[in-house]
Amino acid sequence: KVRRVAPNCVERVTRKWGHHCVDSNRLALRCGWRSRTQGPNRGAAKKTSPVMEESLEQQLSTVRQEIQQNKAHYQDVSKDKIDLEELKFELEKKTQEYTDRIQRLQKVIDTDQLEKDNQGAVFQKQLDKVELENTQLAEKQQALRDKLRKLEEERLGLEQQSKVSSSMPKRPLVFNGKTKEGKTCNVDFNVKPNIHYPVRGGCALVTFEDKEVAKTIVDKGEHVVEIEDCHVKIKALPIELPMLKQIEIQTCVCKERILVSEIPKLLADDQLLDKLELHFSRPRNSGGEVKSIDLLEDSGNVVIAFCEDGIAERLTKKEFHQVEFRGNSRDSKDKKMRLRVSPFINGELVDVKLSNAVCERSVLLTEIPDIMDPEELQDLLEIHFQKPSMDGGEVDTFMYLPQGQSAVARFNKDERQKEYKPNLLMDSLIGGNQI
Repeated sequence: KVRRVAPNCVERVTRKWGHHCVDSNRLALRCGWRSRTQGPNRGAAKKTSPVMEESLEQQLSTVRQEIQQNKAHYQDVSKDKIDLEELKFELEKKTQEYTDRIQRLQKVIDTDQLEKDNQGAVFQKQLDKVELENTQLAEKQQALRDKLRKLEEERLGLEQQSKVSSSMPKRPLVFNGKTKEGKTCNVDFNVKPNIHYPVRGGCALVTFEDKEVAKTIVDKGEHVVEIEDCHVKIKALPIELPMLKQIEIQTCVCKERILVSEIPKLLADDQLLDKLELHFSRPRNSGGEVKSIDLLEDSGNVVIAFCEDGIAERLTKKEFHQVEFRGNSRDSKDKKMRLRVSPFINGELVDVKLSNAVCERSVLLTEIPDIMDPEELQDLLEIHFQKPSMDGGEVDTFMYLPQGQSAVARFNKDERQKEYKPNLLMDSLIGGNQI
């Protein structure tokens, strides 16, 4: 028997299984059914042959098998879907866990990096501090080395000077000072300055008895002096003298010169110099070529300079030398005299400090015109500055220098007045020629 399948069933199968089923229209035609949309006779079934029914039955069986296979496949797919959903959930859960763990680890890494940066900054600051201390210590060490080298040089210099001092010419000294018991003793030196003050022409130096008068004259500045029918304007200026406040001299041994002392007075000066030059120029006497030879008149010693270095040092190693004096006028026989040879000390001016000292009783008058005889003009000026009505006073000294002349005034300290006082003009020049 051929079982007929309703068209709506075929349509439901087709919609449910999709491409796994044949088209509903084709299936309906094969089964002998016409579509409901084919006109008014769609409910009438066309009779088919047994062969056709058998073929349709086989096709329907094939469709059923396919449906069963697709059902099984659908079940497998549904099961796989459920498994995949469970796996997806597990993966999402693991992903969230790993994300949270990564965030925590990232926070720990950031914290560690911040601490590392802070420690690095602290360490760098400490390193910079240590490097700065090392640099400062190195500078101090270098400064100490330089100071030690200078001290060593000074020590060697002092040692050499001590040796030189022991071999210096002997000079008798007499101490006339006072002695006092005590551990410390202050050494003072009294210096009497001899100051030369240049004075131009048309100026006058006035020294008053009272320093207040001199101060009044200077403070007033400009003075009007009546000379016969003329009125002359003269300026009064203070006199500032440069005073030596401190001086530093550094001494050293000259490598080219020697000092010959303890020379007997047997020959004239020229003959003595010739004898000494001849003696110390001979190599057998440890000498060499003489550059210059000078006699110090105040002490009678002789300074000999050589052309080459090392000769002076070689000669000073032997303190006493036997020098032969031939042709002596007092004795016809040749004599050998023992002379002392010492190193020659050079002095170098290292530091000089000056200070200005104002003469309280002396005044410099300038811009004095040359209108009459110098002596008469000096007398009139002296009379003017002696008048109390002109703010003057008693004059101690008055020195006037006419126009066209120049001179040098010498200032010496007046022990009674404790003041520097000018003496008579010296080295007066007229027209640039010394007289």
